[in-house]
Amino acid sequence: MTEKKFSFGEAYKEIEEIGEWFQKDTIDLDEAIKKYERGLILIAKCKERLKETENKLKEIQTKYSEE
Repeated sequence: MTEKKFSFGEAYKEIEEIGEWFQKDTIDLDEAIKKYERGLILIAKCKERLKETENKLKEIQTKYSEE
C-alpha cells in the first residue's frame, strides 16, 4: 500500500480544521481523542518538513556564500 505524498498545505489546513472543531460548544470525547492524535501526527510531520526545508535553505546559502 502506498501512502499519499505529504502536502504541508493540506496538513496545515487539516490542523486548523481540527482546532476549529475543538472550539464547538459540544464535542464527542471519543472523536476528540481521535482528532487530538491526528493533530499531533500532522504537527510532527509539519515540523519535520520545516526542518528539512530549513536544512535545504542553509545548504543553498552555504553553497552560494562560498563563491
